[in-house]
Amino acid sequence: MDNSQTEQDLRREAIRRHLTGESRRAICHDLGLSTRWFDKWRAEFEQNPHSDFADRSRAPHHSPHQTSDAVVRAIVSARQVLESAATSETKYGLIGPRVIQSRLADLHLRLPSVATIQRILHSHGLTHPIGKGGDSTYYPWPIAWEVNAIHATDIITRHIRGGEKIENLHTIDHYSHAVFLSQQVDKSSATTCEHLVASWCKIGLPQVEQLDNEGAFCGGHTHPHILGRVVRLCLFCGIEPLFTPFYDAKRNYQIETFHSLWVRGFWNKEEFRNREHVQAEVPTFEHWYHAIYEPPTLNGQTPNEMRRGMRVRRLTLPLARQIPEGRLPIVAGRLHFMRKVEPTGQIELLNETWDVGKKWMGEYVRATINPTKQTLTIWHQVDADTDWRLLKTRQFRLKESVCDVLPPFRRNRARCREYFPG
Repeated sequence: MDNSQTEQDLRREAIRRHLTGESRRAICHDLGLSTRWFDKWRAEFEQNPHSDFADRSRAPHHSPHQTSDAVVRAIVSARQVLESAATSETKYGLIGPRVIQSRLADLHLRLPSVATIQRILHSHGLTHPIGKGGDSTYYPWPIAWEVNAIHATDIITRHIRGGEKIENLHTIDHYSHAVFLSQQVDKSSATTCEHLVASWCKIGLPQVEQLDNEGAFCGGHTHPHILGRVVRLCLFCGIEPLFTPFYDAKRNYQIETFHSLWVRGFWNKEEFRNREHVQAEVPTFEHWYHAIYEPPTLNGQTPNEMRRGMRVRRLTLPLARQIPEGRLPIVAGRLHFMRKVEPTGQIELLNETWDVGKKWMGEYVRATINPTKQTLTIWHQVDADTDWRLLKTRQFRLKESVCDVLPPFRRNRARCREYFPG
């Protein structure tokens, strides 16, 4: 245990490790603290996921009589209606305190805080506490500057009772939170490409497509120096792939958060018979999500409202027909990799290791490949208020020629290069 850690740091560390799957006993043994201590702070987190884990005054903050009986009854009733899922608007969706708070607003009732609603639900045995992870190290989060600036795509695997496996591919627009969902029989690179093309037709062409290091996305984990099918498709369509760090799912938190919502609001609400049954029900969930659900970070707006009046550039059918069948060429553009520097001072990408320097161990860096220049540049950003700094430039030789982007796929990249120089 690091003796320089404060009690507050230990509480954060314990919960962070709990959320990554470590056992209660292992965490307590490693930190030298009791399981009773752990249980106390896990309960604190479940009641308040935004807790700063500071010591609390023992004095009561609220009188139990401040919330009127009418409001309490309305809260309980709203939760029961949402859980019953008896209408098309409630069949798929969330049942948490923010949704209930919105319903109370529709009834013109005095709005209690989210914490108060959660406490009332708990006192009536109606809670299903969940948590979400936090960060302990600065990470240069990619910030979407407009609709379709950045998309994130990921796969969540689920099994139908009886054994059928469904690969659920989800794409989310970071800015508006609009999504595109497809249900596939496998998660091959070909299937991923089909999903991406369909998503670009439906919600629009992004400037950046954020992906994790799934083999189907990056081209596999055996051959070095290879640009796989998904990378080639993105480059061909004028899109810059951005790969998140290895084994660091929280760096793709927008899509991970959506996965969690989808599981709670859709998958766990129905006993699906087969993939066709899932596909038949998805439109109902999508309607609720886009037209009714208000993601917490959108300040009371739905994804549809965020996109209203926006000019969206989609992959039209004539444009899609220009994508060749079979192996795609390498097209001019850029692809990015967010990586954490290992204790050796190296990073890994495309099944190769690259030296950054032990000075940067533990720091996050961005590696950018430019196929036209055949270079790999490595960048570091100290904090959100500091410009990116170029650390290294290396050769990245390709055995294939690099083609120009077709005119219909060319984009104005000024803002993209402002956020991701290089």
